[in-house]
Amino acid sequence: MDESHVSSLDADLQNFDEVLLSDRAFDTDPSAILIESSDPHKLRFRLIEWLAESPTRKVKTERKQAITKTLDISIRQVERLLKQYNEERLRETEIERSDKGDHRVDEYWVNYIREYYERGLKDKNPPKPIDVVREVQRHAVIDLRHEEGDCPHLATVYRILKPLVERHKRKQKIRNPGAGSWLAVETRDGKLLKAIFSNQILQCDHTKLDIRIVQIILETLKKEKKFKLLEWRPWLTTVVDTFSGCVIGYHLWHKQPGAHEVALALRHAILPKQYPPEYELEEVLNESNIYGAPLQYFFTDGGKDLSRSKLIQSLGKKLGFQCELRDRPIQGGIVERLFGTINTKVLATLPGYISKKEGGAERAEKEACLTLEDLDQILAVFFFRDYNHESYPKDPRDTRFERWLKGMGKKLPEPLNERDLDLCFHQAEQRVVQAHGSIYFENLTYRCEELRSLQGEYVTLRYDPDHILTLYIYRQGTGDDEAEEFIGFAHAINMDRQDLSLEELKQLNKLRSTAKREHSNYGGSLALDQRQKRAEQRKHEKKEQQRAEQKKLRAKSKQNSKIVELRQERAGKSVSPVESMELLPERVSSEQKEPPSPVPSPQPVEPDISDSPVRSHIKSRWRDLNPRPLDYESSAMSF
Repeated sequence: MDESHVSSLDADLQNFDEVLLSDRAFDTDPSAILIESSDPHKLRFRLIEWLAESPTRKVKTERKQAITKTLDISIRQVERLLKQYNEERLRETEIERSDKGDHRVDEYWVNYIREYYERGLKDKNPPKPIDVVREVQRHAVIDLRHEEGDCPHLATVYRILKPLVERHKRKQKIRNPGAGSWLAVETRDGKLLKAIFSNQILQCDHTKLDIRIVQIILETLKKEKKFKLLEWRPWLTTVVDTFSGCVIGYHLWHKQPGAHEVALALRHAILPKQYPPEYELEEVLNESNIYGAPLQYFFTDGGKDLSRSKLIQSLGKKLGFQCELRDRPIQGGIVERLFGTINTKVLATLPGYISKKEGGAERAEKEACLTLEDLDQILAVFFFRDYNHESYPKDPRDTRFERWLKGMGKKLPEPLNERDLDLCFHQAEQRVVQAHGSIYFENLTYRCEELRSLQGEYVTLRYDPDHILTLYIYRQGTGDDEAEEFIGFAHAINMDRQDLSLEELKQLNKLRSTAKREHSNYGGSLALDQRQKRAEQRKHEKKEQQRAEQKKLRAKSKQNSKIVELRQERAGKSVSPVESMELLPERVSSEQKEPPSPVPSPQPVEPDISDSPVRSHIKSRWRDLNPRPLDYESSAMSF
């Protein structure tokens, strides 16, 4: 929320006096509800609703005991009624039977009667109820071989045919919402609503846009912009006036819309339009600002997000309009045709559009470069500068805006106070007011001056998902006559950003938790290393201290010892330095050593024998017994 918006909201609050919390929020006495409700069904509904709005578990238990005494039922029955209320099955006016709408006849006959009647409608010759009765009797006797009378009664056949006949009659009255001179729509309950003036019937529907968008990521180190393709496609919720066809409000969201998104689109439609200067819509909105609440009906499709929405129903009770569901898709033709115009005139010319041609999805992923903010600006300019000022199809003499202004009596409606529309915002869980009027929500601390005196009290938070830095503080009422009481605005403290959405805040919280977890892991390792070093240092100091103490003890025990004196005496008797001392021989290297002369091995001495036959025989015998080398043999021969 920008500063101008916040300043305007603060200016509106200057007219309010100080609002104190109601005592009925924690009240456990049902006497006030007994006085307001005289109808027993309404009394039971009001008591269960009062129980469901209990702010604390203790108050809920006390209220449950009070309801058991008031209605004279057991605790188990109260819990069962509370479950029915939470599932939206508890009615305020009357008790519906569990078998309401069921027929006490075999399912075979119910299907046969419906199929026979619908088959006649397709042949463009709808049978009369009496013709269906005759066919049932014939089929029972002839085809099934039953006895006469063994078939559904005439009244049973009429009861089964009644909703089918009424539905066929309603279809004959109107072909489509734009047929004839009257603009009319048909509700699921069979009502035919005719649009007579502007803002009488506002229609709402949503669609998934055929375009891919990106997200801009700023890299602080490189100071560059990086485009990231988003996996989801945006959803558009529009609010259109049935009488003129003007687009009164819309809401662009990244998820499939529910009751809260529809409520935000309705809030945008009710309030006068205000856009930033970059939208370039100031001149157009000053001349033709279109807005206003539904004067009678808020017409939506039959989705679960709307058909059972307590939020839309409570908003209708507060502003005075009824919520109706359309009977068939064709009844929402005005809104559906708008979606087709958006695709052909707006999205088809933008990069990232998913065309129906072959390869359109792959081409859209490559060309996508628009953000959700860019798409919002493009749609706002198209709706309030182009589409609303085009010629009205049924009467080209007027534009859609001129027809809307004529339907309003040529004057703009009275703007509603924004505080009356805070119910459209998302409702958070109840919070306890902390010290100094602060509240903790989504990892942010909010502060409100009006909450300083309410420390310890329970309050209800409401917020705009597009502007999460400001919360709306309320105290919930306890009945229809007592609405929620506005207390004040709570602004986020220590935030240097001007605006922040809920999705952006969740992304920041996710990044913060990841960084905190990584930092805690690193810090834990660092602290463990420091602890180990400190422990080793202390162990070393302890050992040194023990050694020093042991040394002191040993020194004390040696005070009477004569070891020192003996050492001194021994030192005095040692050799004086004047006397010569015998030195060791110098080291002799291996090169300086002469090799020893070789000692000849002893040679065998032969006996001296003269040359004679005996001598020759002895020599030969000697050689055989003592062989010698060749040189020795030659020397022996010479010998």
